[in-house]
Amino acid sequence: MREERRRGLSLTSLGLTPEQAFTLLTDDDIITAMTEADPMEGLVDASDKTEGGGVITWWNNIEKDKRFVHVCIAA
Repeated sequence: MREERRRGLSLTSLGLTPEQAFTLLTDDDIITAMTEADPMEGLVDASDKTEGGGVITWWNNIEKDKRFVHVCIAA
């Protein structure tokens, strides 16, 4: 109950009415997303896993490009 109240108060603090917050929090798609282990998984996938790799090409060379001189890369 405390978690539901916290979520409702968070939404009303953003300007939603209590009724709108309740409707949003009881929506089937929202409930499904909130109960998944990682709700963002698969939402946006910019990798090339499906194609087997080798599809994404990088145009920036951070080792030679002067724009990246001050970027510290931790090993």
